[in-house]
Amino acid sequence: MEVIRSRSNELVQRVRKLAHDAALRRSQGRCVLLGERLIQDWLARGAVLSQVLIPQRWLLRPEAQRALLSWQAQLGGLNKARSCAWLLLEGTLADGIPGLVTDAAPIAVAAFHELEDIESLPQDGDILFFDGIQDPGNLGTCLRTAAAFGVKACIPGPGCADLWSPKTLRAAMGAHQRLSLFSVRSFESFIERLSGPIRAADAQGLAAHESDLRLPGLWVLGAEGRGLSAAIKQHPRVSLHAIPMQSHTESLNAAMAQGILLYEQYRQRLR
Repeated sequence: MEVIRSRSNELVQRVRKLAHDAALRRSQGRCVLLGERLIQDWLARGAVLSQVLIPQRWLLRPEAQRALLSWQAQLGGLNKARSCAWLLLEGTLADGIPGLVTDAAPIAVAAFHELEDIESLPQDGDILFFDGIQDPGNLGTCLRTAAAFGVKACIPGPGCADLWSPKTLRAAMGAHQRLSLFSVRSFESFIERLSGPIRAADAQGLAAHESDLRLPGLWVLGAEGRGLSAAIKQHPRVSLHAIPMQSHTESLNAAMAQGILLYEQYRQRLR
């Protein structure tokens, strides 16, 4: 295991840049995973790692050695694991990498894949379209909720936070590996290929519990604050569904609204 002793180490700086540069992530098809649990979840689903940065302070924990052995086994044994660079961050060096390390946690660089061909959109399951959700933590929570309720695919719209940012990945808690994720595209570029219903969360819609949500289709979730874009809200194929609230509450967090609507859909399908 190579020991890193300098904050100016070239590899460390490349990882830091990858964590902060969405265009670089997409051009390389690689993202940065923060924390033992996230790394473990990705490896369990066949992720390929190119680097693992291990803070010395983390390695002192009793469970750390077991975690490393488990990761090597999941990469295909020691010989294959050698294709991954294992780097030890000496002393408190990890604390000097802003935006990368929290609580002396390991960091990994992993390959990712997002779908470009809209023909591969599923026609027999639910799909989620993010209409400009800008907060990466909120977006990650949306992905986690979508995976929990069996959504098959997610599509980010223009202006949406990056699916592969460290904050989105951390909030999603491994959901990226359970969903088919598409590259950024406009709403109009794919809806003609969908035959099922198109539904959106909006306070002016019919109460969700009074709507028939059982058929699989496309859900549209609007941005924080702004809500749905006008073009989507007024589209003739889009039906609006509201979550009844007390009069003094203006709106719900986007991820919270999505969770309530997906649960209502799940509840109706159990009938």
